[in-house]
Amino acid sequence: MPPVPAVWNPIQPIQDNWGAIAPVLKTYGEILGGLGATFGFAGAIGLIAEHGWRLPKWPFTTERWNPKQTVDSEEMEEVSEEQIVDDALAEVAGGLKRRGLQEERVEWFGLEKRAERKLFCVMGLMG
Repeated sequence: MPPVPAVWNPIQPIQDNWGAIAPVLKTYGEILGGLGATFGFAGAIGLIAEHGWRLPKWPFTTERWNPKQTVDSEEMEEVSEEQIVDDALAEVAGGLKRRGLQEERVEWFGLEKRAERKLFCVMGLMG
């Protein structure tokens, strides 16, 4: 009968040297834990400093936990279609303004083109 090959175990070297590897991994974990705590504390201090050294509001106060209802009041306020369209257009205009896509003149290789018209033509929104 031919000899049976040994079962290949790729982690055998790690198992054989675990006595030397375990302390290194423990130290590595302790160092990462310490660095995580240090940077977490520094991040919290930085966030508080950015907000003018004011701590955040406690969310479990009575006013914040049980807010007064303002949506379902007795008075029913009618919203017209024009107001909805105006709000939607204002949101779109605000988005374009934030992204710097409002109408401005761009000089490109000596040719002046309107940036907004070119953008909308590429997107297929204008003819």
